[in-house]
Amino acid sequence: MVKPTIICVDDERVVLVSLRDQLIQHLGNDYEIELAESSQEALEICAELKEEEIEIPLIISDQIMPGMKGDELLIQIHTHYPKTLKILLTGQTSVEAVANAVNFANLYRYIAKPWDSTDLNLTVTEALRCYAQRQQLAQANETLKKINTELEQLNTALEQKVAERTAELAQAEAEMRGIFAAMTELIFVFDAQGRHLKIASSNPAILYKPADTRIGKTLHEVFEKEQADIFLGYIQQALNTRQTINVEYSLIIEGKEVWSSASISPIEDNAVIWVARDTTDRYLLEEKLRQSEEKIRAIFEAMTDVVLVVDEQGAIEVAPTNPSRLYNADTDLISLTIEQFFLPETSETWFSKVRQAIETQQIVNFDYRLPLADEQLWFSASISPMPHDSAIWVARNISTRKLAEAALQEAKEAAEAANRAKSTFLANMSHELRSPLNAILGFSQLLTRSHSLNPEQQENVSIINRSGEHLLTLINNVLDLSKIEAGRITLNESNFDLYQLLDDLEDMFQVKADAQDLQLVVECNANVPQYIRTDQVKLRQVLINLLNNALKFTQEGAVWVRVGMGNWELGIGESGIGNGQEKSSTPYSLLFEVEDTGIGIAPEELESIFEAFVQSQAGIESQEGTGLGLSIARQFVQLMGGEIQTRSELGRGTTFKFDIKISIVTATDIIEDKQPTRRVVALAPNQQSYRILIVDDKWSNRQLLLRLLNPLGFETKEASNGKEAIAIWERFEPHLIWMDMRMPVMDGYEATKHIKAHLKGQATAIIALTASILEEERAVILSAGCDDFVRKPFREAVIFDKMAQYLGVSYVYEELSSPLQEIKTGASLPESLTTMPTEWVSKLYQAADLIDNEQIFQLLEQIPSNHTFLRETLIDWVNSFRCDQIIQLIEDTNNKAVEDV
Repeated sequence: MVKPTIICVDDERVVLVSLRDQLIQHLGNDYEIELAESSQEALEICAELKEEEIEIPLIISDQIMPGMKGDELLIQIHTHYPKTLKILLTGQTSVEAVANAVNFANLYRYIAKPWDSTDLNLTVTEALRCYAQRQQLAQANETLKKINTELEQLNTALEQKVAERTAELAQAEAEMRGIFAAMTELIFVFDAQGRHLKIASSNPAILYKPADTRIGKTLHEVFEKEQADIFLGYIQQALNTRQTINVEYSLIIEGKEVWSSASISPIEDNAVIWVARDTTDRYLLEEKLRQSEEKIRAIFEAMTDVVLVVDEQGAIEVAPTNPSRLYNADTDLISLTIEQFFLPETSETWFSKVRQAIETQQIVNFDYRLPLADEQLWFSASISPMPHDSAIWVARNISTRKLAEAALQEAKEAAEAANRAKSTFLANMSHELRSPLNAILGFSQLLTRSHSLNPEQQENVSIINRSGEHLLTLINNVLDLSKIEAGRITLNESNFDLYQLLDDLEDMFQVKADAQDLQLVVECNANVPQYIRTDQVKLRQVLINLLNNALKFTQEGAVWVRVGMGNWELGIGESGIGNGQEKSSTPYSLLFEVEDTGIGIAPEELESIFEAFVQSQAGIESQEGTGLGLSIARQFVQLMGGEIQTRSELGRGTTFKFDIKISIVTATDIIEDKQPTRRVVALAPNQQSYRILIVDDKWSNRQLLLRLLNPLGFETKEASNGKEAIAIWERFEPHLIWMDMRMPVMDGYEATKHIKAHLKGQATAIIALTASILEEERAVILSAGCDDFVRKPFREAVIFDKMAQYLGVSYVYEELSSPLQEIKTGASLPESLTTMPTEWVSKLYQAADLIDNEQIFQLLEQIPSNHTFLRETLIDWVNSFRCDQIIQLIEDTNNKAVEDV
């Protein structure tokens, strides 16, 4: 049996695959899933499926796509496939697009991206159920139409038979002119006592007894008493009222029930004429019609839905006799109008739906609400046209679904409010933290340009700059962690020294392990490369989280960290790549294992420890942590292309294993990442004079740019808000504007829109300055008219590069020598240290032991220029307050020298 097909349309392949996987996981194998990366491809798939007579119950389309947009696609789909339900799924759309889809494509539902999995699953399930219900209703309608056709045929036959009989009677009456003997019907003349006076019939077969045996006899002499009394009553009624009466009766004649229709009229004061015709055939037809109606009634009663048949005037022609499902159960519905039956204030709306179905000859679907008992119930109605200007109204109670949708809506609104609050918090925190850092880093960069500072002052400024950079990194990391739940976290890969990272972590946790009298062992397989490329910050955070947990829940024994190497394509396991130093762009799998001999985790808790805010029983009892560490670790590992697993045994310990995707790099790649940027010292000669406008509500931020640009020869002006900026722009006509986006009076967005709305403003380059780290703000800034944007705090090189990009400015640069020459020649820290005098090494050791930074810096000035890497590394350690690493380097170097001897 061919399965129905669901079509998913999106120009982003990853979104299509994610949507397909979710639908397969939710729906199983009941439906085929077709993917289309454009509207044209979707139309081609629809045409192919139609040719193969395959149902398309549902299409899910993105709005923003190259070429034909989502709403235009759904309108075309609706034209050719009106039964197919449509869902618009997009992160960026307009009210107009949704309205078009609703009005012209009968849009079933609109869902915003990124979608909520539960919301999408419920919507798809309900859509497919709705589609199935419509199919069932359509089948029921076909059945009703077939039954109605049969009834029409029977009625036509009956009318034809009656017409024939009437014609025969008229012909007979015309021919015989009242002569009884020639009449085709039975004609009796009775006196007031019911005595047979005359009998005339051309059809003696319908006589109860022969005519010659009945003349002169009373009814009681011919019939049983009960039947005779009935007939005599008819005669007396006609005589008493002096009016014609019509009656129907049946008699058993020769073992067969014969039905007759009689007309009894008074002809004298004490006599009546009784004209009877055989109506057996008509009765049989009517009985068949009655049985057919009973079948229809049984179908109505068997339905759980409310079913009504309504004509074009709104009168109810057919209704179920079971009143339990009706709005007004005590009312006889037949011949009532919708207005009389339903609420008057809304009946016109419902009646218009009936007229629409009859006039358009198309099914009309809508939902409505009615008060029943003490509650408001929701119904979903489907009105289908029927012959003879009528329609069948089928309504289903959907109160449960509506209630669920209202839980869902409240939850969605609450989630959206929380997301808006979180976004506002992140934006404010970003702005408040990064704005002062902009001044710190900016002015420290300006100070490094000064030639009046002595070496110690230069070093102090460098310390301020490096500390500011370190603080900026920490702030970015904290904000990155805050973005996880908002789905905004991204992978930031860099080249780094893995061995150094492991050494740093070992040093970091060794003190804590010693304090707990635990053994901390870091084991790195020989085939693990030293220099790799991945997200160093996230890898470091994962290992810190796991080690923190291991030490926290281990009272005795040890904690092991093991690192191994595996080929990414082959899966977990050693790949045998030797010493791991070959550079390759091929993805590999780096394997980590953190094992402890702690208290362990109960089996029933293993499934939930990676959920946010969930802690094991031991974690709860410790009253430490938030339950976020393992959740963050898993999301970071997945972002780096791996998975994390755990095994544990109560009382024996826990092991966490995870793998991440890496690329192997070389020492040269690390050097290239650390190479200094050339410093701009002047504008190149023979250039025009460039006018620059600086707009920022913070005086310190304006001064930073002014002091950076003025010495080079740029012509500058400043403004503290957007309104001032517009006024200065009109008369100053700057080539480029550095525009802060968050300002009082008028912000940068409004000012940019105003300037870019003018022809003159089109020639002005506007680069936004923002302290926000939210990626979605990039689109908002660019849509306001900005040509580019730079995040605060910025580096001076970025400012100069952007001006060169948009104005074509040329600079004169300061010549800088490479500080890491010995790494390019293969020299290591221990090798460089052994070249220094023994007395110098001893003084350095003592200064590090005393944490005498001033003495250390004086000693570092004595390092020769051909060992700059040693000097720079030791400076970084001192600035990072890691004098312990200096001590460890000296001790390791001395120990190795003793072993070599």
